Amino acid sequence: MNKYVLLAYATVWSIVAPPVSAEPLVRVHTSYYYVDGPSATVLAAQIDQNGPSGADGKRYAGKTKWDVQWKFKHEQHGVTCEMKEVAVAVGVAQTLPKWRSEKNGVAALKTRWQQFTDALKRHEDGHKDHGVAAGKEIEAALLAAKPASNCEDLAASANSAADVIVKKYQKLDQEYDRKTGHGRTQGAALL
Repeated sequence: MNKYVLLAYATVWSIVAPPVSAEPLVRVHTSYYYVDGPSATVLAAQIDQNGPSGADGKRYAGKTKWDVQWKFKHEQHGVTCEMKEVAVAVGVAQTLPKWRSEKNGVAALKTRWQQFTDALKRHEDGHKDHGVAAGKEIEAALLAAKPASNCEDLAASANSAADVIVKKYQKLDQEYDRKTGHGRTQGAALL
């Protein structure tokens, strides 16, 4: 074979070859709850009263929930079943506070509010990053799944591996909140 034919084969192969890195579909939705008041004390009290509830039943300034969904197609080839296609999607829902009359607030309080909400958003994005990382790791694990003797075993093994990854990142989320006091050590506190 001459080098031009080899180059043509290499070019076609690079176009149809599956991607090397895992990039799940990520969708982020942000919703807001409203607070109002003339001081940091009043705003903080409203956040404590109206903020989203965590798994522990306590209210927090913000909340991020993520969910990873995966699906795959496999195919039996003789005595082995192999992974053929993988799709992973990460859904992220963030809830953050919004100060209704911020434009009427005094300059110092507006500055403090901006610092607080920026820090809170950074903290919540840390949770989002855990969900996205879980999705990437799941997609990579599914793409790298070793063939099995039958498709039921392959599916069970793939789903089990994905479940373990989800649990790992859920624990990371819990540890992250514990270490940061739900973002307080990162500046996500008005008082």
